[in-house]
Amino acid sequence: MRFLLVFLICVYSTLSFSMNKGEFSVEIKNHEIILDSLFDLLRSSTLDSEFQRYNQEFIEQLEKTLELKESFSYPFKNLVKMSKLVSPDGEFRLFNWNVESQSGVHSFYCYILKKNGTIIKLRDNHRIIERAESKSLTHTNWYGALYYKIIVTKKGRYTLLGWNGKDGITTQKVMETMSLSRRGAKFGFNLFEYPSERKTKKRVILTYSDEAIVSVKYYKTKKTEEIVFSHLSPSTPQMTGFYQYYYPDLSFDKFVLTNGKWIFESDSLMKNEKSNQDDNYNPPE
Repeated sequence: MRFLLVFLICVYSTLSFSMNKGEFSVEIKNHEIILDSLFDLLRSSTLDSEFQRYNQEFIEQLEKTLELKESFSYPFKNLVKMSKLVSPDGEFRLFNWNVESQSGVHSFYCYILKKNGTIIKLRDNHRIIERAESKSLTHTNWYGALYYKIIVTKKGRYTLLGWNGKDGITTQKVMETMSLSRRGAKFGFNLFEYPSERKTKKRVILTYSDEAIVSVKYYKTKKTEEIVFSHLSPSTPQMTGFYQYYYPDLSFDKFVLTNGKWIFESDSLMKNEKSNQDDNYNPPE
């Protein structure tokens, strides 16, 4: 394996010198080659021991790569199988992926790279965080998810939309709130308001059957910003509280951004149009 990586680097370096010099250095391009190779090995693994080995090697290589000055602006186009997001205000990037164990349980990994070069490593504890919708969390105690959208709620505060494959029986969509400090991250602000119930949530977690497809999408117009999502119901009244039997019921709810907070509105009249470029994540292969 190491011989293959060295060979790939040598070939790529030779080709690089034979072409016109691009915007980025050969060094960071070589780092990307190694990352891509390790991630392919991780995704093709079938045993927990292999997952752990290649994931650890990928983490070590990613940390070395993110220390390079070019890493904030480098596109990493070859890393197509993991989430790489840039905040709309250009303040940070996310490098985010998941690992599914043989038992179907998911673990999540995420690095935040700030514009000034600061690297923040998130530690996933979602399986042991109780009453997660009411908890304030940090980068050392994070409710793990695979993020697909960053929304600037107001200056310095963000809303993240993500997917959590959970446990093979249920799946989750997560609406998270976040702010960044000098060297850390805070998660969970009382930004989700339910006026009719007189309550707020720090994050919203939709839990449903692993067989269902649930839409959570962000829409922005000149006048409004909304998060529109599938309304979930149990398959029968007797299944209330058993989330492996919850499915979309063809109605939609939404949060409307108002003065920096998300205000809940029930049963919105929205049409979920099918798209070949849906933001939703399906369980990894």
